[in-house]
Amino acid sequence: MKTLEKDEVREFVKLLFECCEELKSIFGDEYIGREILESYYNSLGNYDGIIVVKGERRLLGFAELKTSEIKRMLPTKPFLILGISKGIKARLLMSFFDKKPKRDEVYVRFIGVHPKLNCYEIGGTIVDSIINFAEKKGKGRITAWLPVESDLVDVCLERGFEIKRMLESSFAQKYLGKKYYYLLELRLR
Repeated sequence: MKTLEKDEVREFVKLLFECCEELKSIFGDEYIGREILESYYNSLGNYDGIIVVKGERRLLGFAELKTSEIKRMLPTKPFLILGISKGIKARLLMSFFDKKPKRDEVYVRFIGVHPKLNCYEIGGTIVDSIINFAEKKGKGRITAWLPVESDLVDVCLERGFEIKRMLESSFAQKYLGKKYYYLLELRLR
């Protein structure tokens, strides 16, 4: 595990789209969506909290984390390339994945493993790194919203996360393509 580097942003965004099917639903056009998110991630001053697992030649998995100290907000302007109404709609739908973490919390904004790889092995490495990150930052809990059918739910549960609640949302189904999400939480202290 390591922190994302600027020269890996293009590959990171491509993997983000491969792992998070919801993004394809939000943007409609995957290539324009990737262009928008590449621009956003390239504009960041640092990549603290964006961790990746790298194989010999490519990224295998990732997690993007937020804390009260790591504040990343997607700007609206780049989304306007989709047109005003579609751009604003896409930007608002992206906020579904955003949450302002509490002072003692690490929030997992995105997490994924390349779909052709072993989710349990690589996902376990990622989740262990998230736990280590939270402990180093002195945080008391980790939270994440994951689709119910994601194998990463099982990986998290094996590492002590609990299902705090299930979201059943016709809105999410209509705009993100998935109806059910779990809110997972791990208390560290």
